[in-house]
Amino acid sequence: MAEYFDKQVAAYERWYTTPLGQLADRVEKEAVFALLPDLTGHRVLDAGCGTGNFSLALARRGAKVVGLDRSAAMQLTARQKALNEGRNLLWVRSNLSQLPFAESSFDGVVCILALDFVNERQAALQELVRVLRPGGFLLIAMLNRYSLWTLKRTIRAWFIPSLWRQVHFLSRRDLERLLQRQPELTKPSWERAIYFPPLQSPRLVYYYPYLERLGKKLWTPLAAFLAVAAYKRLDTSKGESQT
Repeated sequence: MAEYFDKQVAAYERWYTTPLGQLADRVEKEAVFALLPDLTGHRVLDAGCGTGNFSLALARRGAKVVGLDRSAAMQLTARQKALNEGRNLLWVRSNLSQLPFAESSFDGVVCILALDFVNERQAALQELVRVLRPGGFLLIAMLNRYSLWTLKRTIRAWFIPSLWRQVHFLSRRDLERLLQRQPELTKPSWERAIYFPPLQSPRLVYYYPYLERLGKKLWTPLAAFLAVAAYKRLDTSKGESQT
């Protein structure tokens, strides 16, 4: 799988230069940072950091960021982008199911659109919780099974071989069940984003912010981006989940 992402670096970077990509990136970040506390001075793991888009966003908000990914090519790009900004981030190459960190190593852990591509999601989530200190936050963002964006990826994968064929998309309820299997997590809060369709037409993209505001107001279940933040119990001996 790492080899697949190694080949996607240019495509990932081009996406953020398109009007649709810029808008999607903006509303995703709004959703994520609405769930997070003040990051100043906090040691945060960006698990599945890709080309460093969220790693740099976290660092700009004062976090001490460690970016982890399996793809060497993506990490090389992330490292160069950090250097271009004059930021000193730590980059680690590993997978989510076997994190090379001690227990309670981080004040916060974010995993944004990376758990989608993991087969053993429960094991990976357990690792993310393990390296989180008691009282620290965990933020997970995944693609919603019930969205036009997921439908587009699924249909394209029928005709064009891609990694999307292997992805089992989750609904919000599925993600809730996944979190409930981690009794150390508590106080979950949710955000949704990307209510507009995956169409690149500049004329249509102009109106997408209006669709986004309408979708948030109506709180429909069709948002493409699901984000949830929870906290690790201060008393981790308690086994009852509050999620």
